Amino acid sequence: MKVISSLCAVAAAAVLALCPTTPARAQPAPTVLQSATSPDGLLTLVLSATNASDTAGVNNTYTWTAINNSTVALNGVILGSHWGDWCGGLVTCMPSGPTLISAPGCAGQGADEVPQDAHFGVWCTPVSGVTLAPGGSVSGSVTLRPGSGGPPDYTVYSAFADVVTGRPANVPNVVVTRRAVVAPAPTDIQLTGHASNGSPPAGSTFTYTYQVKNAGPWGTFGDIIFADTLPASLTFVSSAVDVAGLPANFCSLVGQTIVCRLIDLQNGGPFGQVTITLTVAASGVPQAIENTATVHVVSPQEDSNLANNSVTVNVTTK
Repeated sequence: MKVISSLCAVAAAAVLALCPTTPARAQPAPTVLQSATSPDGLLTLVLSATNASDTAGVNNTYTWTAINNSTVALNGVILGSHWGDWCGGLVTCMPSGPTLISAPGCAGQGADEVPQDAHFGVWCTPVSGVTLAPGGSVSGSVTLRPGSGGPPDYTVYSAFADVVTGRPANVPNVVVTRRAVVAPAPTDIQLTGHASNGSPPAGSTFTYTYQVKNAGPWGTFGDIIFADTLPASLTFVSSAVDVAGLPANFCSLVGQTIVCRLIDLQNGGPFGQVTITLTVAASGVPQAIENTATVHVVSPQEDSNLANNSVTVNVTTK
């Protein structure tokens, strides 16, 4: 038995020597993004994150910490945050806000009050607040997944009761707002078009109707450019742009080229597409007319499929 035990011990030692245990990887320290101190110098609020910058579709954990800088206890200290993607375009904040992945230790008000886009944010302390001893701190964190490019409009706030009267603060004592740009992920912008009449009379007016659509999977950031250089046999008359039933005009004419700088588009929905109508006049000479229009996104946005970024419409005047 002793021999067998010795052999087992030797074998075990050999296995351990060949397969050493892998030390646990140290987690990267959060990067401090911003901080601010209350006007009276009593409380400092620090915002940090696992990733120093945001990328569409990549989770990032934000942590905020309120620190008592004073020599006395601070009562009624509350800590909270709200966020949402950038607001732009015509009448809406778009694309939709980031997805809330988790909020450990926060959102004590209940999941029903924290929608998935979480524009209203979360509290990470009781509504009545907590007490911080001198040098003490309270922290909270959320993990978010940005859904598109654009500033995340991330705001963190804290408040504490008046150290003399004990009255709760009516407004936050200290606020940190971060609006760094989220690196957008490539999305598919498509262009289709047709003429109102495939055989218009020579010398008559007719229209080209184009539709620019974001086929996803992400919203755009940085605008979209539509361009159509009309053949010499056509004369520009007017242009119109329609977004979700709202008429607008973002177009200009230089020579024979019509350029329309469009708003950013959501991934689907009413603000996921734009209709452009160009009215033109044909020359008095009957002929075949080939007209090609193009569309492209503006850097840093990238288009995931360039094969559908142009369309050619053919008509024959008679």
